Amino acid sequence: MKQNRPTAGRTPRAAPLVAVLLSAVAFAMPLTASALPTLFGGNLYYTGGDVVIDVLYNGTAYNEVLQLRSALTVLDVADGSQTGSHVTLTAKQLADMGIGVGDELRFGIHVTDTGHDFVLGSGDRNADGIAHAYVRATPANGFYVGFEDLYGGGDRDYNDMIFRFSGGASTVDPLGAASRGAEPDGAVPEPSALLLLVSGIGMLGICMRKK
Repeated sequence: MKQNRPTAGRTPRAAPLVAVLLSAVAFAMPLTASALPTLFGGNLYYTGGDVVIDVLYNGTAYNEVLQLRSALTVLDVADGSQTGSHVTLTAKQLADMGIGVGDELRFGIHVTDTGHDFVLGSGDRNADGIAHAYVRATPANGFYVGFEDLYGGGDRDYNDMIFRFSGGASTVDPLGAASRGAEPDGAVPEPSALLLLVSGIGMLGICMRKK
C-alpha cells in the first residue's frame, strides 16, 4: 500500500514503529472481529448430518492420528501427516458409533511415537490434567481446532496439529448446552499480530540507534 510521506521536514524517528504497530492491529482485527472467542478446553457437539474434517496444518515432528471416541468405539479419522486432505464422517457412521444429535464429539489426537492421547475438552480428561486443544468458530468456515501434542503442555502454542470441522458440528449443543472454555494462563497471541509486533520492536531499535 502506498503511504503518504511528509513533504517537508524530517520524518519522526518513531513513525516506522507506529506504522508497524497499526499494521499489526489491522491484521489481527479480521481474526477477532469476524470470529467467536477462542475456547481453550472447549467442546464440539453433533448437530446432525455429515461431519467434514480438513487437515489444515502439521507443525510437529511426531506421527499423530485424529481420533473420534464414543462409548462404543474409538475411530481413527485422519492421518495428521496428510495436510490438505479431508474426511467425511457420515450420519450413518456416527449413528453406528452411538453418537446422536446433541452428543459431544470427542475428537482427540493419538501421538503414536509417545503413546499419549489428548482430547478436546477440559484438562481433567488428559493424563497430565492440562487442556490440549482450542476451538475457534468462524461465521462461514466452520470450527478450527488446534492441538498441543506434548505431555505437560509443551510450549502451549496449540498449533502442532490444526483441523477444521464443518457440517454437523458446533460449539453449541442443539439441545441447549454451550461449550465452556477459557483462555489458559499465558495464552498465545495471534501469530500474525505477534510477528508484526516483534518486527515493530526491532524497527524501534534501529530508529533509536540512528541520529
